Amino acid sequence: MSDEKTADVLRKLDVLKTRFREKASGDINLIELMAMDAAAGRGGQEEVRRAYQVLHRLAGSAGTFGFRALGEEARALELVLKPYLESETGAPGDLSEIHEMLLNENFIGRVRGLESLLAVEESEGEATETPKDSNTDSAGQPEVLIIEPEQTSGEYLANLLVPHGFSVQCATPRELFSKDLSRISVVLIRDDVLIAQEQIPWPSQDRPPIICIGSSDAFDERYRIAALGVDGFVSEPVDVPVLADYMERLINEKMEFGSGRVMVIDDDPELLERYSLILEGGGFEVRRVSSPATVLSALSEFRPDIILMDVQMGNFNGTTLARMLRFDPEWVGLHIIFLSSEEDSEFQFDALSQGGDDFLTKPVSDRILLQAARVRCYRARQLDKLASRDSLTGLLKHSLAKSEVGKEHGRCQRLDYPSVVAMLDLDHFKQVNDRHGHRVGDLVIKGLANLLRHRLRKTDVIGRYGGEEFIVALPNCTLENARRSMEAVCQQMSKIEFTGAEGAFSVTLSIGMASLADYEKSEDAIEAADKALYGRKAAGRNGVTSINDLDWDQKESEPG
Repeated sequence: MSDEKTADVLRKLDVLKTRFREKASGDINLIELMAMDAAAGRGGQEEVRRAYQVLHRLAGSAGTFGFRALGEEARALELVLKPYLESETGAPGDLSEIHEMLLNENFIGRVRGLESLLAVEESEGEATETPKDSNTDSAGQPEVLIIEPEQTSGEYLANLLVPHGFSVQCATPRELFSKDLSRISVVLIRDDVLIAQEQIPWPSQDRPPIICIGSSDAFDERYRIAALGVDGFVSEPVDVPVLADYMERLINEKMEFGSGRVMVIDDDPELLERYSLILEGGGFEVRRVSSPATVLSALSEFRPDIILMDVQMGNFNGTTLARMLRFDPEWVGLHIIFLSSEEDSEFQFDALSQGGDDFLTKPVSDRILLQAARVRCYRARQLDKLASRDSLTGLLKHSLAKSEVGKEHGRCQRLDYPSVVAMLDLDHFKQVNDRHGHRVGDLVIKGLANLLRHRLRKTDVIGRYGGEEFIVALPNCTLENARRSMEAVCQQMSKIEFTGAEGAFSVTLSIGMASLADYEKSEDAIEAADKALYGRKAAGRNGVTSINDLDWDQKESEPG
């Protein structure tokens, strides 16, 4: 997020605080009037109930806006009233009990004192967090920093990593503290360099994943490195494809941990806006829902990873709303976090038993709000991957990939722009498994998957079609541009060096393409790309063939 946008968020938060202060002042006057009416015998339990509800709202929101003392006193006054609401007899004798309580507790005097607490602001010492830019270079490739005392060793490793789709820069230990890590996706550092520092020289919240390259694979070495707080460890000699896959996993985990889609449901407009601003500033996509009656349509449209929901919203109860959402099988697995100033553990457990997954007690600090959202969104996405992603590559599964290609087919026809579907197949892959084993074969498949992620655009659809075959859809892309992109992938793949039972080897790639808009159905376009792939295989493999490159007989023949 730019400095200008950060300043805009801070300005909006200041405006919200002013709005809260004005609203809280009105609420305090309202509580005082209701308490005076009850003390004078002009009201009963209903007046007390209304005062209780306003105090409950203040207790839950004041601390969030920096008025912690106000929130604590509102909570104390709320607890004074609570016993008088648990009896629903409504008998005339209740009036005298309420009147006595208000006098004995000096309740009205304490309510008047709330106004003075609006002038007592407490800073939580938390800077508003803003999302960092993606740590990739201008070509969209992850940036890797190698810290290596010997320049030739660093450059050698860098040259081996480049074909995997990484952009690599090298530095010496002397340059350690001067390096800007804002654009770095992962750091590779030699063990003796790290041990000499006795600590990781960058704050944990600001740094990318760190992988240590160790000269020994002994337990003591690994434990010593782990104690320094690194994220990964590889020992020499470095298996580069294994390292590349390791880096890819850590980069993806880092990216996914700080993002997600959050729906916030709260009838308090100031709290709703504040939660949303903090979450958006932390990198989340947020949908605000102020009226619970609109939640079903908002869910279908936004499809959040998690919901943050107030427990009490006027006439609506959050636990009942959560139970209602679970009626629909589509939302059974949706993670719901309740927000409430209620501290009673029985109340919280009861709320969780009725459809919630977690409970945050108001006031919720910015740090806790962001951390809870990050953890729960990350977990939700991990579970989603189990259902929709191929376990080996992390790419879309066969059926979902075909579905996404079908959606792109509809878009390109409706909006009249060119799009391409491509079928990719690793050449002579059976020989890889036969000669080097399936573990090495899996590394080759993951190597291609990672290369596609790095070399293609974020808008491109990438799926594992089955075995060693992949499918790609390139939206808003001509056949000529797609050919150039796919040829670059073929060239990069052929440069990757794998190590197997019979030594080092490389694998080439064959690709067939077709224009989606040229076919009435997406299935027909996929079949055409498959025929083009078969034509590429027949022509010698290791390259790209479009369906338009084939003669009539080849187009009519069945792919094999």
